[in-house]
Amino acid sequence: DFMKLGLHVDCHSGWSALAVGGNGGMKGAQQFVVRQEGGQWIAEERYSADYVKPELQETQEIVLMFADEVNGSTSWGVLLPTRSCLAGERYAMEDVGMFMHWALGYSHDFSYHKSRGQFHTNLVGGPPAAAPDMSSFASSTMTMPDVLVEHQGEGDAKNPYLCGIFDLAEVLPSGLNSSDKHHVAKFAPVLATASAKYVHHMILFECSEEAAAANNLTHQQVIYNCERMLMGCQTSKWPWAVGGEDLILPDDVGIPVGNGARFYALQVHYYNPTLDTGVRDSSGVRMTLSPALRTHDAETFGIAGGVDPRQREALAPGQSHLVIDSAVVPAACTQWNVDEINVLGVMHHAHLVGKRLKVEVTRNGEYIGEMRREKVYDFNHQSLEGSAVKKLKKGDELTLTCSYDTSSKTSETKFGDFTQDEMCLAYFLHYPAQTPRRAIFLRANGKQRVTLCPQDTLGAGPAEFGLTGSPQQLLSLATFSEAPELNPPSCTPRGKVRSEAAIELMRSMGLDIPSYMSNARLTGTLGTRCAAFVALISWYF
Repeated sequence: DFMKLGLHVDCHSGWSALAVGGNGGMKGAQQFVVRQEGGQWIAEERYSADYVKPELQETQEIVLMFADEVNGSTSWGVLLPTRSCLAGERYAMEDVGMFMHWALGYSHDFSYHKSRGQFHTNLVGGPPAAAPDMSSFASSTMTMPDVLVEHQGEGDAKNPYLCGIFDLAEVLPSGLNSSDKHHVAKFAPVLATASAKYVHHMILFECSEEAAAANNLTHQQVIYNCERMLMGCQTSKWPWAVGGEDLILPDDVGIPVGNGARFYALQVHYYNPTLDTGVRDSSGVRMTLSPALRTHDAETFGIAGGVDPRQREALAPGQSHLVIDSAVVPAACTQWNVDEINVLGVMHHAHLVGKRLKVEVTRNGEYIGEMRREKVYDFNHQSLEGSAVKKLKKGDELTLTCSYDTSSKTSETKFGDFTQDEMCLAYFLHYPAQTPRRAIFLRANGKQRVTLCPQDTLGAGPAEFGLTGSPQQLLSLATFSEAPELNPPSCTPRGKVRSEAAIELMRSMGLDIPSYMSNARLTGTLGTRCAAFVALISWYF
């Protein structure tokens, strides 16, 4: 019912903090700050909704068990509940991988940090396993061929979309055939140092043989203004956005390439708000190939809740919390050929006024849970993160809800491809691979939802989530359903820090018990117990 967290820092004097967050940035992070005030050590719970000084939580659910500075080093430990239901913004401590942050201050006055960082861990299931040694694996690299980053012709010069075309036969290592099936074990972004700040997102698409022939695709061909992908190049293999990390698949899972598909298109969205000239880029992706085929194919499933102005009305300005109608993946679109699939991760995608995205799962009318925990969306920290719902079953319904903060806007924000437009989009990576691979929101009318879940044979239009044909044609292919009732269970606390159970736990560790447990700022002692406790908690991070 309790979580013990601690930190040891060499050569540091001043405040220090750990935090739990839904992404790699400060937005939406629950922070645990330890510092001195009036000669006494205190522990504080804080929360940051933006890149500003984190505020104290409305209530405090933290006990400082010990803290000290010895020989220029700082050590401390705190006790937390695994789930608090008190007022405030907190993450439940669950068996799911999440970001943790650390920060160090210049002094014990809580102000701007002098250094910070982040890492992934699972506070319940344990830290992630060490990355497997793939140094002997073959690899292929697809990088933009020193392209001039610009938008040609009419359109938005601040948001160039360029596509690089790659012939798998040209990039595979010697001895490997593009007509054979290969499994990618790892995708890693390759960011050119000089131009990385302009790269907003990259998506690697697989092109059908028909698309390659019809468009006379050639190796290292560059297509400008490719906001709308070529017809037949819409099978997403690898999505990446600012803040994303390497994607490493489990040992028995791989993302298939080749197998008759020879040409691939790397779509890169650049964001150049100051219209810098002469920018050239050679960013892309490195694929590490498994030496043998693996048991399962992995695939991405995309939920397009709003990527096109034909899907959504523009967002009104001046709204701090604007929620749009949910997008639903109905049960008719999850009639897979297996009883359940395994979810490897979830990625949220919006643009500059995106505030919160969440995908919730219902099963036969029963609420199952929210897939990814991210309290505040951060445009600068987008990544594929672990899912609290680890398995989806055949017939499950998924509901994507997006909210926005347009309080800084004086005019409407339309939905579309460009950074100053908006999106409501989520991906999840799963295995074994299933079809359909996407669900496209068409319209909402009260509780009714109209969703297009195209099979591969139907195509998805010129972009992965493109909308082609007349509205009548799209509606003839769509599924009509009702938005599920979303009734999350009420919060059940686990581990109250002001309780006899907390006192007994501290006694069992040989720690002094504060004279009262109702004060959120509690002192503790360290003595010779510091080293033992640091060793005990080192497993958690």
